[in-house]
Amino acid sequence: MKEAEFKKYIDNLFSRAFKSSPFDALCTILRVKGLSDSNWDPFEESLDAFDDFNWFLKRSIKEHGDRCTRRIALLIYCQAIEMTAIHEMLANLLRCITGKPYVISPFGHLQKRKKKQFLDWIPPSALAKFREIKKLADEAGEENLSKCIDSFFNEHVRNAFSHSDFILTDTEFRSTEGGLAKSIKVSELDQLISICFDFYKAFIATYKQWRLILAQSKQYHKWPNYEVLELLSDKKEGIYGFHVHFSNGSKATYTRKRSGTEAINFGFNRDGTIYFMVGDLEKLESVWKVNGEPVTDWEALAARKEVDT
Repeated sequence: MKEAEFKKYIDNLFSRAFKSSPFDALCTILRVKGLSDSNWDPFEESLDAFDDFNWFLKRSIKEHGDRCTRRIALLIYCQAIEMTAIHEMLANLLRCITGKPYVISPFGHLQKRKKKQFLDWIPPSALAKFREIKKLADEAGEENLSKCIDSFFNEHVRNAFSHSDFILTDTEFRSTEGGLAKSIKVSELDQLISICFDFYKAFIATYKQWRLILAQSKQYHKWPNYEVLELLSDKKEGIYGFHVHFSNGSKATYTRKRSGTEAINFGFNRDGTIYFMVGDLEKLESVWKVNGEPVTDWEALAARKEVDT
């Protein structure tokens, strides 16, 4: 597949997720987790790093040889396939499609606790996470995603580059540790990297597009137990959070911005699913309210929201 084909396929994943479980899909896009201050989001750092790498890559193509360009491309390749945020979004999109709830750590069961260090864990490798994603893809009837992953993920290349166990020649990528010496042709390496770049560019572009699409959608949504979901967005970044208003006048809030995340009246179960702290249950009423006020005119409320934004 090329970038345009990947984008079409990934867009369909998002569509299926929202059709099956809209709120869980929303949590997936927002990457709902706990509180954090600014500059604690590795995903944002990776997006900035890609811009820097691409600038460097263009310079190397003009000013240095093919081997220099491949080394930089390998660095970008390894950063891309290690991005936990995209792994988690893929896993949760597939969970939504199969009717499973959003979880804050879909690979938590793959972690290993360090001996004698109760609060320290060894995170799963990229290989382990992709295996889990492929398993979820098969359950969701998305075998094509497994084929997409197989087309760009090469554990031998990732491991060799990450451990500085590689030699680039004009014709081969070679590694010498961890068993018998291995090599692949640079033409195969170039294709692997190109497909990877196309997949990740497509995923990031689709993710950003859906944030903008949601910002243009209906802002208030009535839930069956008299809760009201309010989407929060701005014109530049698109969707960045939500309120869930309860009929007793309280509300839960989650927002994710570059300035940090906000999580109010939120809790997380042991399995990683989320729950809301509703407040006084005896004060709940069979009335939809926003900020403690009963809603009698939804069109007027929506119009007022448009003026506010």
